Amino acid sequence: MKKIVDLRGLTCPEPVLRTKKLIDDASITCIEALVDSEVNVQNLSRLAGSQNLSMLKEQSDDHFKIVIERQNHEQTHDHQQTKSSVKIQNDSANSVGTIVFLSRDTFGEGDHTEKGHDFSAHLLNLFLQTICQSGHEPRAILMVNGGVKLMDPDGPYIKVLNDLRDKGIEVLACGLCLDFYGLKEKVPVEQVTNMFAICEYLFSADRIISP
Repeated sequence: MKKIVDLRGLTCPEPVLRTKKLIDDASITCIEALVDSEVNVQNLSRLAGSQNLSMLKEQSDDHFKIVIERQNHEQTHDHQQTKSSVKIQNDSANSVGTIVFLSRDTFGEGDHTEKGHDFSAHLLNLFLQTICQSGHEPRAILMVNGGVKLMDPDGPYIKVLNDLRDKGIEVLACGLCLDFYGLKEKVPVEQVTNMFAICEYLFSADRIISP
């Protein structure tokens, strides 16, 4: 059975949650979802990947049509050719490993002075640089709440975060949090995630480090 759902205008993580509910219905073999941003496309791509489902994207003038199906690889390839769609490479969040979870822009909490905050921020930068140089490679670095400030392209953390990405480590920030801190338009869409995906990473992790 095919299900068509219009997710335009919904705020994160509602598009992912509604799509996941449809995926959980075994009678639905194909989901056609309309979304209005590239961020939502990326979020649904991660969801489809985590569920081992195929996903196709078609772009119109003001929205995207996402097709998620339960089918084998060969069928997906044929369907992609007939629909002239773009296949999205899906990254599964089901892989085990270590997750670094950052909910603030400091390493722990020092005294509540400006000097104390600056020192704690310096420690966090040092912590990330140590990860990058030590040979330890976590599965992903996830940022929520004040932690998304690290994604500021003009901030002191962006170089080490990019270095970590170059090592193949996923560096992802909560889209709702980025929006709250006025950073969403400054962050590449492939690094914007949602609360459902963050929960998937955390529940599948062998170890969670939150300094």
